Amino acid sequence: MSVLSRIYTPGVGAVCREIQKHPVSSYRYTCRGNAIGLISDGSAVYEFGNIGAPAVLPKLEAKSVIYKTFANVDAVPIALATQEADEIVEIIRLLAPTFGGFCLESIAAPKCFTIESRIRKAVRVAVLHHEFHAAGIIVLAALLNALKVVGKNPETVRVVISGAGVAGIGVAKGLYVAGLTNVVLCDRHGVLQVYRTRGMNWAKSEIVRLLRPHSYTGGLAEVLRGADVFIGLSHKNLVTREMVASMAKDAIVFALALPEPEISEAEAKAGGAAVVATGLSSSENQIRSSLVTPGFFRGCLDVGAERVNVPMYLAAARALAGMIPEEKLSASHIIPRQMDWHISPVVAKAVARAAQESGVAKLGPKEMPPEKVYERTERYIYEGELAWLPQEGQDYGKLSLNEEALEVHRRYQGVIQVYAKVPVKDEFIYRQLYAPEAVAEVIQRLLAEPLAAYDYTLKNNLVAIVTDGSAVLGLGNLGPRAALPVMEGKAVLFKTFGGVEAFPLCLSTQEPDQVVRLVEVISPAFGGINLEDISSPRCFEIEQKLRDRLDIPVFHDDQHGTAVVTLAGLMNALQLVGRKLEEVKIVFNGAGASAIATAKLLLLAGAQNIIICDTRGAVFKGREVGMNPIKEELAELTNPDREKGTLAEVLKGAEVFIGLSGPNVLTSDMVRLMAPQPVVFAMANPDPEIHPEEAKAGGAAVVATGRSDFPNQVNNCLAFPGIFRGALDIRARAINDAMNLAAAQAIAGLVGNNLAPDYILPSAMDFRVPPVVAEAVARVGLETGVARIKVDPEWVARHTREFIYDERLPLL
Repeated sequence: MSVLSRIYTPGVGAVCREIQKHPVSSYRYTCRGNAIGLISDGSAVYEFGNIGAPAVLPKLEAKSVIYKTFANVDAVPIALATQEADEIVEIIRLLAPTFGGFCLESIAAPKCFTIESRIRKAVRVAVLHHEFHAAGIIVLAALLNALKVVGKNPETVRVVISGAGVAGIGVAKGLYVAGLTNVVLCDRHGVLQVYRTRGMNWAKSEIVRLLRPHSYTGGLAEVLRGADVFIGLSHKNLVTREMVASMAKDAIVFALALPEPEISEAEAKAGGAAVVATGLSSSENQIRSSLVTPGFFRGCLDVGAERVNVPMYLAAARALAGMIPEEKLSASHIIPRQMDWHISPVVAKAVARAAQESGVAKLGPKEMPPEKVYERTERYIYEGELAWLPQEGQDYGKLSLNEEALEVHRRYQGVIQVYAKVPVKDEFIYRQLYAPEAVAEVIQRLLAEPLAAYDYTLKNNLVAIVTDGSAVLGLGNLGPRAALPVMEGKAVLFKTFGGVEAFPLCLSTQEPDQVVRLVEVISPAFGGINLEDISSPRCFEIEQKLRDRLDIPVFHDDQHGTAVVTLAGLMNALQLVGRKLEEVKIVFNGAGASAIATAKLLLLAGAQNIIICDTRGAVFKGREVGMNPIKEELAELTNPDREKGTLAEVLKGAEVFIGLSGPNVLTSDMVRLMAPQPVVFAMANPDPEIHPEEAKAGGAAVVATGRSDFPNQVNNCLAFPGIFRGALDIRARAINDAMNLAAAQAIAGLVGNNLAPDYILPSAMDFRVPPVVAEAVARVGLETGVARIKVDPEWVARHTREFIYDERLPLL
């Protein structure tokens, strides 16, 4: 059997069941153990301020690449279309089953502190507030070394911080807990004071009561006189040479505003500063929080840290400072360089040890020694991904299919990862693409033209696979954690067959309105939404509301993917037996999402006589028992003669049976009641409504199932990769019925002259399918007006083909 059977059906079911029994094993068997969510509402981005989503995406993408390059952390950018604190907290809570941690990015103060505090109480994973924690760690590390250079005592120096936003408050708190108690915090109104009435908020009041700078008043220029240290976290050109000259002898100046500092290095030195650092990549002492976060999260993930605490914070700062031996400390070397590959292993080890010693780690020193954390991180950096895999492994040849599926997922910690299209290989690439100055240029483009997000960010080729775990394969309501292996397998299919980047989002809610709102809020980062394994009838409500609210494709694959491939197979099956779709009687067994969507698509394709059966028999207009709004709607469209009775009764004389229900509900005798040479699609998984040999014994001319070990597999992967490829390439606002019909016709047309009772559909591994489907979908999308851009459909087919065979996805 193929690898596909280990990472998707049927083998993935064993992994799902294992996680359902032991939820914590989701860290071992899925990407969750190595994935974090990068969360931002774009309300405080560099000096741009509140730019919202998707303009913050370039910054999140740059951070994601740095996480991957320096520590093999899979960081997923999620730009939120809300700036309400309560809603952001709830969104993160709902996403928790997917991720092993969260990093808050570019969220304005003071709400960011509220968000962080509430999240810590709501979820048991590491939550790092980048501008708050990471800025504090890197500044503390640099300052400890700078004070050694100038020979001053941390406990006696006076530190002035300009900027009382997220980073300013974070740095002030960090210095205070490290023992630097003479810290003065300023904002644009001057020194923060307990009883100051202007420009205050609760976060400023809290930090000033901690620092208690009673003896200092006035503006920045006044309070800087005689100060030993200036730390700027505000805006450009705030400090002058004269202000630096008024500071104490051998002053330390950290001008960290981005993309331009409060004072240039040259000006600060001209004013007499002994040590100068900025946030610019051109600086001799570049202080960037991106030095900290990859290793910090590596340590958290490797020991399963359930929260971030002060011991971990201080351990990271001291480890970072300790990387430079005292004999090598100098005014131009107080912090490791951005491209120092040892940083992440050192920080990861320190954080892991502190998490274990402070009791917040799931794995103790025996299960995950800090030395192993260091070794794993270092090996990844120097040897690449293969070095990350465990050396020990089981002999696959001696394992059952289920055991092999478990082993594959354990060995690779899930089957998907985040990767960098342009990895950081040297300082030049970092400065050109990922440094704040470079990112700021892209942000400016997006601010001028929001739709440029398709040109400059991952939005052009990224799909969210969203599930609540309420209807996982044939396994039922397993919940979000146990659903994750299936969603990972789906992501692999998206990539393999269509070059579509897809990431799972498994939600800890089964309330339709919560699912809808979450998808609406996270949508700015995505070019499309694939709904998966959401139970009926909730799935209809969720999909319809999302289609009404979003301007990107929303596609419930259990409905429409199944419908497209079923129609394709049925068109060819009817051709074999010499019948037309509009003339045959079609009986469905099953009234769930797949059956209802398939029936609707068949009606659009021309079918005239469809009867839907559920556990109470035929659905007809006027039936009073076992109905819901969806069945009521379908009753208006189907069963024109209002036939009543059981499945066996309404099957009499039918030319087609379509099963989307459960195992063994159809018998050979029931098939004999059908019209001569009937067509039987028994698609229940893992066990069909009737096995092919039994159906043929009853006289069936053509039989199809949902299984790969029988001929004529009705497999959704024939549809969704190509459908999304075509939709993304035209930047579609939606995937409409006409596009689905075109996809079905394209799939059916590939069988051609090879049409036979055992070959009515291409195989699941037929790589001719996605390019043809993508072309057809793109063409009809252009014709029906849902495309944002004009693209030659033949180009869409060609570039899909190039990806499949060359793993190269050309640019639009």
